[in-house]
Formats: sequence, C-alpha cells, structure tokens
Amino acid sequence: MKRRKFLEKTAKSSIAILCVNNLRLFNSNKITTKIQQITCGPLHHFFGYYGISPWNLSETFLLGLEVGRQDLMPVEGEKASIGIIDTQTNEFKKIAETSAWNYQQGAMLHWNPLHPDTEIYFNDKIDNQIVTRKLNINTGKESIMPRPVNGLSNNGKYALSLDYGRLGRLRKVVGYSGVEDTSPNDPAPKDGGIWLMDMQTGNSKLVVSYYQVYKYLLDRGVDFEGVHIWFNHVVFNKSDNRFFFLARTPYPGEEHGHDRRETGMFTANIDGSELFEAIPYGYDVSHFDWQDDKNIIATFKNKAIGAENRSHYMFTDGEHNFKLLGEGRLNFDGHCVFAPDGTWIATDQKKTVEDGYFQSLHIYNINTKEFFTLLTHNMKKRIFINDPGDLRCDFHPRWNKTGDKICIDSISQKDGTRQIYIAYL
Repeated sequence: MKRRKFLEKTAKSSIAILCVNNLRLFNSNKITTKIQQITCGPLHHFFGYYGISPWNLSETFLLGLEVGRQDLMPVEGEKASIGIIDTQTNEFKKIAETSAWNYQQGAMLHWNPLHPDTEIYFNDKIDNQIVTRKLNINTGKESIMPRPVNGLSNNGKYALSLDYGRLGRLRKVVGYSGVEDTSPNDPAPKDGGIWLMDMQTGNSKLVVSYYQVYKYLLDRGVDFEGVHIWFNHVVFNKSDNRFFFLARTPYPGEEHGHDRRETGMFTANIDGSELFEAIPYGYDVSHFDWQDDKNIIATFKNKAIGAENRSHYMFTDGEHNFKLLGEGRLNFDGHCVFAPDGTWIATDQKKTVEDGYFQSLHIYNINTKEFFTLLTHNMKKRIFINDPGDLRCDFHPRWNKTGDKICIDSISQKDGTRQIYIAYL
C-alpha cells in the first residue's frame, strides 16, 4: 500500500473512525476510513486466526464461521457452520460444518492457493482424529487429508500439522474438544511434533519432534527437565523453504500452559534441517509474521536489554539482531501482520480502564514510521479481552491480497454479539 494512495483514499472516505473519544487510550494519530460490520446477530460470526486472508482471489467471497453462543468453549461434538459471505450483499451462506473449532483460531480456514476462488481447507474431527477437509464451494466435491492444517504453504503444496490432543491438554484456547492426548505422561515424545503434509497425496513426515527441541534446550542449560513441551503457531516464509514455530512449556510449577507459560521461537527448513533458536526460550514471544524470506516481526520481552514487557521487534532469521519498532508507540503485545507490500503492518492492542474494556486496530509503516489508529471498540465484557481467556475476541487482523482492506473479528458495538468487520483503506 503506497503512502500517497493510502492517504488519498482515507481522506475521501465517508465513514469516520469508530469510538473516536477512546483514541486517547492508544496515543496515536487519527485518520478517517470506512469501517463496516459485515455480519450480524443474533448468531455469532468470526473467522478465527490472524495473518490468513479470508477473501478468495476475486474477493467475491469471504470465509467465516457461525455459532449459536460465545459464553462457553465448544463441547465435544458441538458443530460450527462454515460459510461464504457474499462481499456485495454480506449474505452468509452455509456450505459445511465442523466439530474442530475454537474461538481463537476458528477451524483454520484457508483458501487453496492452487484453486484460490473455489476451494477451501478446514479442520474437522473424524473418529477422534483431527483431519483436513478440502471442499469445492461450487460443486461440493470433498476430499480428506489425514492430518490437520495449521500452516499452509503459499504455493499450496504443503501444510504443517500440529498435535491437537497435546494442544487440548496443555493450551486449551487453541485446542479442540474431545481429542485425546496419546502421550499424556511423556514430557517430550520422540514420535510427535510438527508434521509436513503433502496436500496432493496426504503423505506426511515428522520434521521436528518435541524431544529434539526439548533436548536442545536442556543441552544449552535450560532447567526444565520433566516439564511438558508443546508446539504452537507454524508459519511458512514467503518462498516456502523455511518456517517458524513456537516451543512452549507451562510456567515452572504449573501443570499446563492455560494461564502462564514460557516460550521460544524456532525456525527450520521445511524438512526440519538447520533448526535455529530465533528468539531465545524464556523471552515470552507471543505473536509474529514473516516480512519476506528472512525478516520476521514478533512481539516478545527482549531480556537481553532487561525488557519486562512485550514490544514489537524486527530481526533476521539466523541472527539475533533485534530492532525495536514504533518509536515508543508499539510497546505492547499485538497480533502483528504485514500487508502484501511488506512495509505496512497491522496490529491490535487491548486496554482495560475504569470505564470499559477496549481494543484498537493500528497500522504502522516500517519505512516512514507513520502510525494510525483505524478503530477502537468497546469489547463490552472482561472475558472478551482478557489473556488468559479462552473466550476472548482478539481482533486478529488479516489483510486482503491488495493491501487495501483489513478484516477483524470483534464484539458488535450494536448488540454485543461476535461479528466480522472490515476496515477499508
């Protein structure tokens, strides 16, 4: 998104920032842009995770989930409807169902890059196993892959898969209900971890094991022997030759990581080789994105300089050249994601004050240092903003392919339901 084009578009827009009075909470510049709630109650609608575009290639449809409540985590067998939202009429059309979903990540919905207008992937549960379903939205033709999709390569050839039994036990907010952990007493199984799955054949191989990372950390002196480790959040770089992931353990003395946890980020080639501890374990890394094949943005506590709070940093894969971003305006934890041009980022920020629970959507240009707040919402209830919080509604920003729209999940300012919004830039 070019600076001049962005400023011209926002100046011509007819709908102003929502909740302008609350912008003082976030210390930002103000711009005018169009904000639209595209789904409505009484049912709840959301996409799920950030950094995954919900639009098909032609932007005729946007993917989303529909559920009947948002007050409890899904129970075993409870289904969510998967639908396509017409971008002209905002009509939600149900096309499938899934029993593998949560409020944080949805069902890991993706458009298939090989058929980006007509085919989708999503996770589902069959006989206590989490699988990937591929569905043609026009014909209804369907096929099943034997493992879940967690990260999908940009070329559509591969997926990275995680263990939802372990996630459900150790990190409930991103787990699926009713999935058994096959190694509940093993702190670091050798036969589990990150799997690389061929999206044409369904064949898969283990590329990074729990034990491999566990032993690496023990060997470098981390004192956590016997503590259970799990992996979260796998993302390919732009050329699909490397990926990053988070290695996590419960906080010392605790049984699981639902509340507090220790975290490090690792990168590796897609076959698992050249494993690198990109952000040291213990730096409390939280959110992230690839700018290109080498450079990464992430939020973490830079313990090397004594930082006690998470901030946004840029660094290069293979180096620890952490560079603080934002000139003081990005010193918080947010779901940071690059626009397609690699210069603008979108991120979200939460604040609790005496008169409510607020969440804001910001954009920042890493070259020009421009910083804008697009909207601020009152999230209505503490459960929708707290971390830890299995029911929280993070904005989870997601750009379209041309970098002039951002999709978020939020709490409707009209009726308190969970709905999908778009910011038009």
